[in-house]
Formats: sequence, C-alpha cells, structure tokens
Amino acid sequence: MNNLSPSRRWRPLLGALAAAALLAAGISWPQGTAEAASAFVQTAASSYTSQSGIQLENSSEGGQNVAFIDNGDYIAFSNVDFGSGAASLDVRVASNAGGGTIEARLDSAGGTLAATCAVPGTGGWQNWQTKSCSVSGATGVHTLYLKFTGGAGNLFNVLWFKFNAGGGSAGGDVVGKIFAGYQGWFNASGDGSPNNGWIHWSKTSSAPSTSGNTNFELYPDMREYANKYATALGNLNNGQPATLFSSYDQQTVSKHFEWMQAYGIDGAALQRFGADESDAPNGWKTNRDSVAVKVKNAAEAYGRKFYVMYDITGMNPSNWVNAVKHDWTANVVGGMGLTGSSAYARQNGKIVVNIWGMGFTDRPGTAAEAAGLISWFKQQGAYVIGGVPAFWRTGVEDSKPGFLDVYKSLDMISPWFVGRFGTLTDVDHWKTNFWQPDKTFTQQNGIAYQPVLWPGFSWSNLKPGAPQNQIPRLHGDFMWKQAYSMKSVGIDTGYVAMFDEYDEGTAIAKAAENSSMIPSAPYFLTLNADGVAVSSDFYLRLTGDIGRMFKGQIAATAAHPTSHQ
Repeated sequence: MNNLSPSRRWRPLLGALAAAALLAAGISWPQGTAEAASAFVQTAASSYTSQSGIQLENSSEGGQNVAFIDNGDYIAFSNVDFGSGAASLDVRVASNAGGGTIEARLDSAGGTLAATCAVPGTGGWQNWQTKSCSVSGATGVHTLYLKFTGGAGNLFNVLWFKFNAGGGSAGGDVVGKIFAGYQGWFNASGDGSPNNGWIHWSKTSSAPSTSGNTNFELYPDMREYANKYATALGNLNNGQPATLFSSYDQQTVSKHFEWMQAYGIDGAALQRFGADESDAPNGWKTNRDSVAVKVKNAAEAYGRKFYVMYDITGMNPSNWVNAVKHDWTANVVGGMGLTGSSAYARQNGKIVVNIWGMGFTDRPGTAAEAAGLISWFKQQGAYVIGGVPAFWRTGVEDSKPGFLDVYKSLDMISPWFVGRFGTLTDVDHWKTNFWQPDKTFTQQNGIAYQPVLWPGFSWSNLKPGAPQNQIPRLHGDFMWKQAYSMKSVGIDTGYVAMFDEYDEGTAIAKAAENSSMIPSAPYFLTLNADGVAVSSDFYLRLTGDIGRMFKGQIAATAAHPTSHQ
C-alpha cells in the first residue's frame, strides 16, 4: 500500500485492511512502552504510543513508515528522555507532493515547540531523504509529539527520527547557528589608529596605488560607510573617488554588525592573533584591542553574538601556550572585559573560545601542549572550539600525526576547508569522504561539529603570479552546494570564512558588483566575474539562507533559493 493517490476517502477501509493483515501475520499495532526511552537512538516513526489521523504502510527501506499525513495530524511517544539537552533532530522523510513541516512539541500537540523541520518534496513517496533541524528547550523526560503541518492533501511520509546531543545544549549560542569569521584588521592613514597606515589594504603603509603595492583582491562596496579614506587609485570607473574603510572606526564595525542582524547571521568569531600580545611595531596590540572593544559594542547594539578566536599562526613555538593564557586572562577577560558582555557567546552555559591552528603541520605546538591548553581553558569555565586541519581524523596531509586524542578533548571541532577543493564535483567527494564521516565521528564522541564554508577564493594581488579568480564563486552555487551537502548528512552548524576577508577574496560582506565599482587599475575581483550579475549584498543574503536551512526554517534544496538581485 502506498499513498500515491491524493484522495483519502478510502482511508478507514485501508486502515482496517492494514490492521487485519498485521493481525493475520501475528503482529500487533505498536503500543509504546512505559519505560523512559533515550531520545538519542534511531526510533521508528511507526512505534508511536498514540496518533491522530495517520496510517502505516510498508517501506522500501524495510519496516513500516507513517503515511497518509494531513495537516494537523500527529504521532506521540511517551517517556522520551532528552537528558541534559538535544541539539538537533534528524528525520527520514519522503514526499511526492510539496512537503510540509514537522514540529517537535513537548507533552501535548500544542505544547512547547522544541524544533521545526522543513520537509521538501523528494520526488516520490518512497524516495527517502534525511533532514535535520536544530533543537532548543528539550531536556529531561517528556511525551514527544511530532505534529505535521502543511497544505491540503497528503504531505509526506516519515520512516524514523533521531535526536542528537552533539555537544550542544538548549539555549546555546553556537550549536545550530551560523557564525562568520571577523578579521577587523583594515586600517587607513588618518583613521586615528596607533599605526596610522594602510594595514592590509597595502603591502606598505602608504595608500594603495597602481604601483604594485595593492594587497587585496575583492573591492568593497563603499556606498554605506560613514568614513571613507581616499586611496591613490584615482576614481572608480563610475567616476566616484576610489575610497576604502578602516576597521578602526566604530562606524565601520557597527555597519558590519548591522548587516549581520539584517541578514540573519547569528554572530562573529573575532580573530585574535598571537602578535596581539606585543605592541610593536606601531601599536599593533593597542589597535587590535580597540577593534575588539568596538566589536563588543556593535554586537551588543545589534543583538549579535561574538567570541574570541585565537589564531596561533606565526607564534613563537617556545611560548605560544603561555602567551595565549596571559592574553586571555589579562586582556580578554581582564582589561577589555569581553567575556562579561551580554553579547559574548555561551554554549552549555560556558563562555566560548576557539583556538585555531592546533595540529596543522605548519603551525606551532605539540600534542601535549595543545592538550594542556585545552584543559586549562576548560578549567577557566570555557567551551573550547578547535580550528583544526581538514584531515584531522586521519592525521595526514595538513594534519600532524598523533593529535586525535587532542581533538577528541574539544567541545566542538571546526575543520578548515578553504582552498582544499575548488569545483562543484569536488564538493561531492568531500561530502562522502569528510563531512559524513566527520559528523559520525563527532556524534559518536559527544563533540559538536562546525565545518567551515566559504564562497570562493582568489589572492592574485596578495600573491603576485597566482591566478585571478582562482576558485570561482559561481554566483553562489559553490557555497550553497557545500551547505546543502552538509545539511544532507545532518550538519546544522557552520562557520563562514570570512565576513570581511577582502585580501583573499572570501568576504561575504558587500562588495563591488561589476567593473563600474572598481578602479581601472590594478585588477580587482568583482561579484559578476563568473558571468552572472549579483547584488553587492548577495552573499550576505545567501549566508542568511544557509542559516535558515540549517535551522530547518526553509527547505533544503539542491539549488539555492537566494535571488541574484
């Protein structure tokens, strides 16, 4: 029996026939159990304790699935134990119609809403897909109601469901969310900063010019910035002066967090480099500390979350651990008071910190040093994320061997994938060989998983001789396929690299749409480089849609739903 027919008028008869067939085979209708059952094991949808409006049918994947689901129907499961908290919900679904929504509610069909999972059409009533959504507020033992909503007629079938602890907890700021890396490292002459030079825009302290000192690839869209600094690049091709912003200005940082709020990006990981411990040269630490406080101000003003992300690149191998500890105690917690902010991210009731670079072959640190630093941060009451190599599980390629136990001590693992692949076909390989087994490993070990997504990559100005538009963005298709592939294997947490990385062409912040918005020389990347015009805010909107897909607020679709304009 299947529900290919849109009509349900024969449902009572079909139900009776199904019951008779089951009884004839010696199988009783599922009645559930009075004992508490773990939410974190795969549970057949057909094993409900009670139901309203549904029927069962044989599944192509074995067993039986819940079918003939209409708007308002539900299945319920008594005595479901969520323990200290569920982070996400996986459901196995199929639909030959337009799909609908599964609401996970507690203790009644109209009870507390713990999760909302969007179910798309899958192309057939037995064409099964696993969909995931984030969960909040589910702790302890409850009667679980899976309530089904949608349009008229049959909506979808459900085969099984499974909640995941995944290192997350109810009310956390990071699990089930989208964060973007925030550099905040651009300066300009006249911005009032201690170094008073064109840091990161130029290879020297002088203004970017046509003489070969330009250091960035993607030209920003400057139309909304309050403070604009004149370059030596002449005019844009539209006749406007070629200007750039400074991250030292509170107005700049506030504008960026305003965009995060407007486009639904949950927060920012503030990059903090080992050099921040030193004020030489040119007031580096003073400058970076000032930007950090401005990030705190902006996050508070626009209701976004932020956390500190230590990048250990270039740190002295002999003292990097002590330097990070001192900076955290004396500056992040002490002098600047960042962790005391209402906007500072917390997960599982703990303040969040990320240590990026542990285990990379070209970064400092032994396994013992890394393990000791993670342990120290946990003693400070921190939830520790590790920015780790892509090959972290196997200890080859970009990962030092012997670090697996270190990675397993982390609360969340965030592998770095930027530049590791470059085509849509490559994404399929990484889904099968990295994201799926990574997700399985972390889930089995009680670790949260936050893979890195990125829109594209190019650094021909930073690295002369490198190809222009090296890894094309493909007008959003490249980044969306990463996100869709991750979602299809149950991943609902992501880190976007980066918000404002104009240097290496990975910025999602507003950028030049076409040649009219850049100077005539030197070369700059524009958003229409792949032959399709997109608006300057397209990648902000795309990132917001990725976040909504991860949260189950919109359906997971192979093609991105974000309009190019």
